[in-house]
Amino acid sequence: MDERDMLSLLQDVALGKVDATMLQVRAAIAAVQYTHVKKGDGGKKDAQKDAAKKAGGGRFASAAPPKLVASGGKNL
Repeated sequence: MDERDMLSLLQDVALGKVDATMLQVRAAIAAVQYTHVKKGDGGKKDAQKDAAKKAGGGRFASAAPPKLVASGGKNL
């Protein structure tokens, strides 16, 4: 087989476009987990954070952290 994306290979196998051995299919399934992230793997907190950024981009956006004026801008 030629070099291609594992997800497209699995899709082609599912559609009957490509004949692959069971070993090749299992290897493609194992490899696709490292190249394509499922939506659920991102985490609920990441999804909520992204939704909050989209929704609150204007008036209710998070403020910048305070400046360290008393110490001359240096972290102690």
